[in-house]
Amino acid sequence: MCSKGAAIAELFTKAIATTKGFDQNLRKLKVVCCDNGRMTTEFQVGPEHLNQRGTLHGGFIAHLVDAVSTYALTTNEKVDTRGVSIELSVSYMSAAKVGDNVEVEAITKKVGKKIAFLEVLVKNKDKNQLLATGRHTKYIGI
Repeated sequence: MCSKGAAIAELFTKAIATTKGFDQNLRKLKVVCCDNGRMTTEFQVGPEHLNQRGTLHGGFIAHLVDAVSTYALTTNEKVDTRGVSIELSVSYMSAAKVGDNVEVEAITKKVGKKIAFLEVLVKNKDKNQLLATGRHTKYIGI
């Protein structure tokens, strides 16, 4: 990891460990890679991540897309803000259950003067199966 990526990974880890807000749901995430517009995390699905049907909650997946892509954005050398979300979309393809290991990979696709575009892949690491894809557009002209 470059120094900015390492600093962002540390910031992410500390923020989710100490928050009393909604991001506390991300506490099981471990940063695997964080550098140059990318961030990869992984976690094991626990009961706190499930919907009423016993599978990984779609709202939690949307939260993963939002949070992990935001931190991926901040690893870009020319970006000094987390920005503000303009649009976030998720396409759900498969389900995960308690005990499944999930990988979340966020990639900065383009950074303009005021807008940034990010994509996220959420995968079942054990089955090498795509669970969801996400797109996140952020205003960064702040």
